[in-house]
Amino acid sequence: MGLVDLGEAEPIDRVAARFKREIAAVGDGQEEWYIPHSRRLHDLVFAPLRGELGDVREIFVSPDGNLSLIPLEVLQGPDGRYLIEDYTFNYLTVGRDLLGFGETRRGGGPPLLMGDPDFDLGNGEEAQRPAGQTRSGDGQGDAVRRSTDMEALSFPRLPATREEVLAIGAILGEGRAEVHVDKEALEEVLWRVQAPSILHLATHGFFLKDQGTFQRKEEVAGMRPATDRAGRGRLLESPLLRSGIALAGANRALRSEDPEASQGIVTAEKILGLRLRGTEMVVLSACETGLGEVKTGEGVFGLRRAFTQAGARSLVMSMWPVPDRETRELMVTFYRNVVSGGMSRCQALRQAMLREMAVVKERYGHANPFLWGAFVFLGEP
Repeated sequence: MGLVDLGEAEPIDRVAARFKREIAAVGDGQEEWYIPHSRRLHDLVFAPLRGELGDVREIFVSPDGNLSLIPLEVLQGPDGRYLIEDYTFNYLTVGRDLLGFGETRRGGGPPLLMGDPDFDLGNGEEAQRPAGQTRSGDGQGDAVRRSTDMEALSFPRLPATREEVLAIGAILGEGRAEVHVDKEALEEVLWRVQAPSILHLATHGFFLKDQGTFQRKEEVAGMRPATDRAGRGRLLESPLLRSGIALAGANRALRSEDPEASQGIVTAEKILGLRLRGTEMVVLSACETGLGEVKTGEGVFGLRRAFTQAGARSLVMSMWPVPDRETRELMVTFYRNVVSGGMSRCQALRQAMLREMAVVKERYGHANPFLWGAFVFLGEP
């Protein structure tokens, strides 16, 4: 395949940003405001490639700019078909990631599944640690600060994620996976466990977009703003402090008078210190886990970059807030496809999304991709 010039980046970036805003605004409704932007983006980005692709159906892509923040799978062609219906997309942080595919590495340990964390962990209450578990064995934990912009946030419980991880644990086989929910869904578990073969985190993700600007509820998925404290002078922060996931005790850390308290707030900066060499796949079953600060030509700084640098060979992550019911269904189907052994992990996700798209259409009378299309696969298939 030869080089295909898609033209100026600015129009593509603009349409991609508009599409992302529209699909988030529609949410789980049946409005179709996003469709014109979806088709326009298809015409700008994918239509010029069709002639070169020929019969190719599996595509490796390393998008840049705002294109790195949306799943190409949900773009519609003029015939109304979503690209996922005809193609399998495998995302790369950078193109050179392909060079590491197929390398022989030390195998990982048992899968680690975490969900439905108790974000509050009542005052003075000690977490129920599994036998032999110690506090932050590598000295990380509270030593790593959090973004000051998180002071106005609070994380509500996610009871559906308990059902999700228990169902996945059953699919993987009784006793074959380490499962932690409620008060045991601790950050400390991440530091204790070395290179699980699969790391599945079903919880809230967070992404702080504009430093120094108060984020409304609809701008930060899954969180409730408590007090608007915008306007104070703040130092510029590392982008790695502005995205992450929440585990047990996160709300207690946010309410702490100690500005350095961060137990349960697992920022991308902390994730860089995890021991994931040998981890085949990380699944971030949370809202907007694929996002981060866009640096043109350098990919996205955030969770995706952090988990990759920590050693994970592949990631499944979301590009917008995800609904509990459909996400649970999609993940259960995905893991069933994985353990079947008949397809790669990337293909397993695509097939799960196609099935969920059909479920959504039957359930609601429309196939709004907000409900089934948020997740992408990045890394070695």
